[in-house]
Amino acid sequence: MQVRNYNLEGIVLKRTNLGETDRLVTLVSQEQGKFVCLAKGARKLNSSKGSYLEPGNIIKAFLVNTKSLPLLIQARLIDDGACAKTNLTQIRQMMQVLEVFDKLLVEQELEPQTYQLILKIRQSLILKKTSTIRSSLNKLILQLGFPATNFNKHLSVSDYIQEIADRPMKSFEYLMP
Repeated sequence: MQVRNYNLEGIVLKRTNLGETDRLVTLVSQEQGKFVCLAKGARKLNSSKGSYLEPGNIIKAFLVNTKSLPLLIQARLIDDGACAKTNLTQIRQMMQVLEVFDKLLVEQELEPQTYQLILKIRQSLILKKTSTIRSSLNKLILQLGFPATNFNKHLSVSDYIQEIADRPMKSFEYLMP
């Protein structure tokens, strides 16, 4: 029997507006990997969860399983990603790293060390440790079972991610060698 209600901690990867007041939110958590949920009323002015669902934030979410998408009923902010978004360059960096996570991860339970590595990459981004981000992304690629990056063939990590995902990246280039 499938659990009807559950709590989990996750990183908001992206969000998409749906209708006038709803929002589709893509989260990554250790328990479920990457998944999409529906946040009803998240775009209303008086919504308590709307500001928590910004990309890069770590939230504690209360979800209810439905026949289609899980409903995000409540969200509580654990760690704000806004300190990594103080200028346009930092916003570009955060968006590209989150897009890399979105392209690499699938809907399945993540190993604890993989989730911890994702959290470490996010924290390195906030602390502006660029060299740590690149090496940690390469480590993540290996942990997820993809072959090691060949920098002779690929100019950057994002070029390699585009080849793996078979889709172009939408964010600005940041992860150049």
